[in-house]
Amino acid sequence: MSIPADLRRRLALESPYLRQAFPTASLDVEALVVTVADYSLPPGWSHQRTEVLFAVPANYPAGQPENICARPDLTLVDGGVPGNSQGVQTHAGRPWLQLSYHVNPADWRPKADPAAGSNLTEYLTGALTRFDEAS
Repeated sequence: MSIPADLRRRLALESPYLRQAFPTASLDVEALVVTVADYSLPPGWSHQRTEVLFAVPANYPAGQPENICARPDLTLVDGGVPGNSQGVQTHAGRPWLQLSYHVNPADWRPKADPAAGSNLTEYLTGALTRFDEAS
């Protein structure tokens, strides 16, 4: 996929903010995904840690990211499937357990300056709260 120059510029602007907030985060511009290595999960999950991923939409920042993904073998501590799970999906050539997470469209307000409006760091901060809901 050819990534438009304006999207590349936007992601380059956002990358330092993302890494400052999440030192283990990486932004793959070619695959349009953000990953966080070795994220510590709260109690209630089958594993203590997971890698996390979310996809950056091709129309970002007008289009907001959706969903959060974790290792494909992640379950609830009792072996159950997490609520609002969308099953195992493939992102960046790997399988991921995709969990529903959405920002209210009225709350997504990107600005020309990423620090002044909605951005990837803000999305990731909110999306990680999905793991607080071990249900």
